[in-house]
Amino acid sequence: MNNIIIYGDIHGSYDELVALRKKLNLNKDDIEICVGDIITKGKYSIKVIDYVIKNNIKSVLGNHEDKLIRYLKHQKSDKKNPIILNDDEQNIMDNLTPKHIQFLENLPLYLQFENITIVHGGMINNTDLENLSPRDKQQILRLRYLDKNGKFLAYGKEDETSIFWADIYDGKNGFVVYGHTKLQNVKINKYSLGIDTGCIYGNKLTAVVFNDKNGNYDIVQENYTLNNNKKYH
Repeated sequence: MNNIIIYGDIHGSYDELVALRKKLNLNKDDIEICVGDIITKGKYSIKVIDYVIKNNIKSVLGNHEDKLIRYLKHQKSDKKNPIILNDDEQNIMDNLTPKHIQFLENLPLYLQFENITIVHGGMINNTDLENLSPRDKQQILRLRYLDKNGKFLAYGKEDETSIFWADIYDGKNGFVVYGHTKLQNVKINKYSLGIDTGCIYGNKLTAVVFNDKNGNYDIVQENYTLNNNKKYH
């Protein structure tokens, strides 16, 4: 089995990504995947896209990529674009090449290797990955919390009774590796692993390395550098 290496939310953290990959002693047959949100917030979003493409690193769709893709689709209409970009997003948009746009538009919602499923947000129990509705797709992209009945809660709607999805996920769609939810440390559950450790917010960029068919893995991390101090919020 080739090593399967999955990176947490990069958010334009180019230097940290390069440094993290140097720690991994990569082999040519290793499979590298990002959990999405490789762009925005950090200073080097375009450099990250170029680097990911050049090094044949795969990625699933994150909500920040999704926003830019939806913006581009609306731009093709004669109607006023309902999506408002902040300065950071507009700067990225102004510097996207056709190659970048093609890459972003082709990002899949999820990827699976052996029993490992990579998504950006999360997975509600009983989700049918072979027959996803538009609502299912948005939930996979943005999931954090569920209500007491196991239903999706939009961001900001959670309260003290809410349940984090991974704490009740039953594993039916494989061992899920995800980002999206900013964590101080890697979140380990029986059937999932959360690896967005908030590099862009001054913490760490995380990679998980699966190295055998039994699901064993190692965690490798790179500290945030001052060179990537946030320009936008």
